[in-house]
Amino acid sequence: MPVQAPTPAAVSTLVRIPPVAGELTGSWFRRMAASYGLPAQDLLRGILNGPHQVQVTGTPGTGLELFFNTPARMALTRSTGLPLSRLAHLLPALAAPHGRLADGENLRAAWYMPGEAWVGACPSCTGRSWRPGRPVLVYPGTAGHICLRHRCWLLAHPGRPASIPLETLPEVLTAHRHHAALVRARPDAAEVVALAAAVVWSWQVQGWRSETVWQDRVRRLAAVTGSMPTAVVAHALVSYPETIAVARLLGAPRWQQRLRETAAAEGAGAATELLLREISRRADRPWLADWLIAYTRTRPRKAAQTDPLDRWLRRLTAADGTESDGLWTVHRTAARPTEYSDRAGFLTDRRARTVCEEAGAAFLTGGWEPVPLPRLGSAPCP
Repeated sequence: MPVQAPTPAAVSTLVRIPPVAGELTGSWFRRMAASYGLPAQDLLRGILNGPHQVQVTGTPGTGLELFFNTPARMALTRSTGLPLSRLAHLLPALAAPHGRLADGENLRAAWYMPGEAWVGACPSCTGRSWRPGRPVLVYPGTAGHICLRHRCWLLAHPGRPASIPLETLPEVLTAHRHHAALVRARPDAAEVVALAAAVVWSWQVQGWRSETVWQDRVRRLAAVTGSMPTAVVAHALVSYPETIAVARLLGAPRWQQRLRETAAAEGAGAATELLLREISRRADRPWLADWLIAYTRTRPRKAAQTDPLDRWLRRLTAADGTESDGLWTVHRTAARPTEYSDRAGFLTDRRARTVCEEAGAAFLTGGWEPVPLPRLGSAPCP
């Protein structure tokens, strides 16, 4: 859904700095502590002070997010004067106690890294809430990396406001509107987009020889960020429009039914060709279908077994339908590296790789973030 301007919530006068919607609890504590001139750890212990022992694991330097067990969450609600339901609505990490924090009489809190993707809040929407070295970090949700009001792509920078202006990338804004519509229409939209991202990235790392659209997008992205093209070539923005185009196709019930009927009447090869030609049309790459069809006929057997699009189509058209529950599963060998530098390396590093490294490079999940963790499957390499 489109990002709305986060608005501070009305809270107890004990809290000088109200949270913004979707904020990391750790981000809020850092900002609140700064307003008191205290270290975040001291403010935390002061709020949790009570008749029972207080245990705090980690520090603000070891984790961006702050988690509480049930007694600690209750202590936080007493200090703020807000019910837990209201706080959890604003601070998603408070919705449930962390699995690693034992409940009981003792109050426990821990600084860990967030379990979901996070970004810096839109600088223009939350400018007054930012303090030097005290960023406003939020969970963007399934389709929230873009602030439509200010036309910017939000970045995950832990120390300062950071975003990419999208005025020169209108196709990204269009893709985001389609993405938001997909989220509204499908409760499993995140899984659909994750698979589509794996599909598009597997093509990207193979090196499309006739590709010019991504090259142009890389130049525009480099221009607005002031970066070298090689520094942005693996960014999510480069393939985001194609990722959403593929996701809308794979998630369309009408097309799923058409592919099933084609496979039943003419065979799996005909269904594959039909799907690839429609992808080519939607991606506005007239040459793509023939390129992909030729590739599917010449690739090694193991590559076909782990190819995300091929696996999806085989599950979709299975005669007995027994694999339909795993339709959106991303194979382990399709999982992209979590670090941006690792993703970029697969596109820019031309050194010789081992067979296993090549297998991993060919089927990386990438593109739109966040993506669900891939469900583990058998891997051809250790």
